[in-house]
Amino acid sequence: MCKQKLILKDEEIKNLQEQNDELSEIIKIKDSILSKKDEIITIQDKAIGWWKKPKLNGYIGARAINSNIAAPCLSATAVLSFNKISTGVQYIMQPNNPSTYVVIVEYKLF
Repeated sequence: MCKQKLILKDEEIKNLQEQNDELSEIIKIKDSILSKKDEIITIQDKAIGWWKKPKLNGYIGARAINSNIAAPCLSATAVLSFNKISTGVQYIMQPNNPSTYVVIVEYKLF
């Protein structure tokens, strides 16, 4: 009777040790995930920050060609600006010449 109880207690201890080992492994895995959490969030923030929403800008202006104020050149510009690249269209109106379109592609150096 005592031997049976001892055998049952030994089996119970063995089962508890196995459960403890399994739980320790699970905790190690979760700890490794939590330790990398900040690194993952930093990478995600950089990825999200890399793609900023583009900005749409519009300009209207007048300028003189060859220092001739008598014949100003009127222009309207629409530009879509990304982080480093801007692209858009400029419409130029001149009194003595036909109106023209200009495509703009710019890369930001600094």
